[in-house]
Amino acid sequence: MANKVSLSAFLAACQEGSESAFRRWVQANAPSLLGLTALFLERPEHREAVCRDTLLLAWRNLAGLGYVHKPPQWLYAILGSRLYSQLLALHGSQEAMQRQVAALAESSATVGSPTGPRPALLSGEVLATMVKQAPPEPLSPRLLAELEALIEAEIEQRQAPLTPTGERAYPPLFDSTLRWRMLRSRTAFRLKEGFKRSLGRPLEDKLFQRWLEGKPGSAWLEAQGLPRRSVEAYAGERLELEIDSTTLTRGLDFHVSFPNRTQRRKISNFFLWPGHWDKTTHTLADTPRQRFIRDIWAHRLDLTASESHAQLMAELAEGKPLRSHHQGVLLNTEARVLTYLDRYRLYMEDMFCFGFNPALGKDPLGIAIDSQGGMIKSNKGLHRLAMAQTLGLERVTVRVRAVHRSWWERHAGNARGKEALTNVIATLPSF
Repeated sequence: MANKVSLSAFLAACQEGSESAFRRWVQANAPSLLGLTALFLERPEHREAVCRDTLLLAWRNLAGLGYVHKPPQWLYAILGSRLYSQLLALHGSQEAMQRQVAALAESSATVGSPTGPRPALLSGEVLATMVKQAPPEPLSPRLLAELEALIEAEIEQRQAPLTPTGERAYPPLFDSTLRWRMLRSRTAFRLKEGFKRSLGRPLEDKLFQRWLEGKPGSAWLEAQGLPRRSVEAYAGERLELEIDSTTLTRGLDFHVSFPNRTQRRKISNFFLWPGHWDKTTHTLADTPRQRFIRDIWAHRLDLTASESHAQLMAELAEGKPLRSHHQGVLLNTEARVLTYLDRYRLYMEDMFCFGFNPALGKDPLGIAIDSQGGMIKSNKGLHRLAMAQTLGLERVTVRVRAVHRSWWERHAGNARGKEALTNVIATLPSF
């Protein structure tokens, strides 16, 4: 069980990026975790996978989730979530998994989680008690090697090259042949964003302030569509909605909804969207992103059995490996293909345990409000939404980034400026 010394070592590892501190923390806690997983899982490789992910998820999340002053149960709460995921994958259904857990539990009590009720036996509080009766197991050389490689990659990522939009490339997937194109795109992106900050945004904000106050020129600015970034900065959290992830079923295809190239290039800069763009949506469940994410989660016990692995390996065999300078990724070996897929799996395990964290993505989950007040997914955070829906998350945070002009006019009424925006925000969908 984690004690004060090992917890302090882990905190130091998180804050200082110390690989040796993390190694000491693993040695202090992993044997107990492995012993506890033996009560639920027969195969050693399954126990090691759960233990490995638990320790990595703890490393990634402890410093940012305010667990510093909480008891050691936080580690077992992560373990419980990862065990739950493993048991679901092994037994194929929640009912079958619960029958296995029932053999160890004295009651059928449940506890809440980001995806709904889970067996109380897998809560951090209960597992922290059970570990006292579970004999610890030694770490295998394989598990130690996997953990050290993962943490080394996490630490190296802090100094890794930047992608065009400013994220750090993941070292095991990065290739030096991407560096020049990444740098060139990064420079272009920074120049574009610098222009917006120094010239575009100040002008937009000044015009928007005049519109709020109903000064001359307000009608023209509203007819143009209102500057989206200024609206978001002014309205802030009032444009954010907490919804069940499954309520978002429609997505927007910008090329179909906005066939005019000039309008398509500019439309995301505006808050009010005219026309029939909301009549040509697609079903989110049918998109390649959704199928990709579902495929990974369905084959999380063996990613080599997934369709995604087969496709990426076929591309590699043809001499056309996936290459993305936007992500800093080159999948030119089978090991990189598996690492790439496993990254997505770990993102989902993180979300399965901690729920949806809007601060983790570089952009919020953007939605647009159609002419009838319905929600349509726009073009930001599509992978994260696919993960949330695949996992069945009960709550995600989305941000309204555009509304249909006819819906705006209907709910703004005769009001203008600040009062009109207040009226519209007050009628946003609530859940």
